[in-house]
Amino acid sequence: MKTKSKLLKWAGSKSQVADQITPYLNFELPYIEPFCGSAVFFFENLPSNCHLNDLNADLISFFRHVREVPREVWSCYNSIPVEEDAYYLARAKYNDLGDSPEKAGHFVYLNHFCFNGLYRTNKAGRFNTPYGGHHKPKKKLTETEFGHFSNKLRDVRLTSEDFEKFLFGLKPAGSCIYMDPPYFTDDERVFGEYGASTFKNNDLQRLFKVAVALSDQNRIVISYKNCSEFLELFSDFVVGDIAVTRNVGGFAGRRKSEKELVAVLGA
Repeated sequence: MKTKSKLLKWAGSKSQVADQITPYLNFELPYIEPFCGSAVFFFENLPSNCHLNDLNADLISFFRHVREVPREVWSCYNSIPVEEDAYYLARAKYNDLGDSPEKAGHFVYLNHFCFNGLYRTNKAGRFNTPYGGHHKPKKKLTETEFGHFSNKLRDVRLTSEDFEKFLFGLKPAGSCIYMDPPYFTDDERVFGEYGASTFKNNDLQRLFKVAVALSDQNRIVISYKNCSEFLELFSDFVVGDIAVTRNVGGFAGRRKSEKELVAVLGA
């Protein structure tokens, strides 16, 4: 069953431009995302053979708990009021909880009502995104919707590793690999997620090395900011661009249009 509801609201999600990227992807092949984020392409296309990975261990743990114990996750999520004071109490508790359905419930609550869907941590690794629910609809996902997402995740393989370790360990062949990493550029400040684990120039170079190494046996699709660092490495493989609209500083009233590039390597 398809639903218009989204399990997560993720900063940098490709949900608004999915129709521009989907033609480059092949969901008939085993589908792999090393930087899955909210996994918008998986949930919209439901490839039968899928492996999702992300460096954010709490994100992957959340997907696992939704798959295995959706009622417990939903019950915790649904019990927290959508109020500023309740949000900060939930944020403090989330940072002290161990891996559990309760933490997964706090994860999705914070995601839905934080500022701009941004998962941001401080240097100590504690989630610190402020409340963003002042002008948001207060409606939450239902238990039935959680059940639908749980069913969709039933056969998905889920891991949380560095993308290079993940891909070289997986040794994929005959797969479609879509990579939409965090953006690095010296041209301007890019507001990073995951605290200290931001994506830097050496990571972009590693991404290029991995993509070239795996392109002999796989279709590699990469979307990235139109910047000199990406073009220096991937210019021979750029096949198109996509138009995106971003909120300047995260504020919906200040928008600007940008181009992102799509590179394709392999078959």
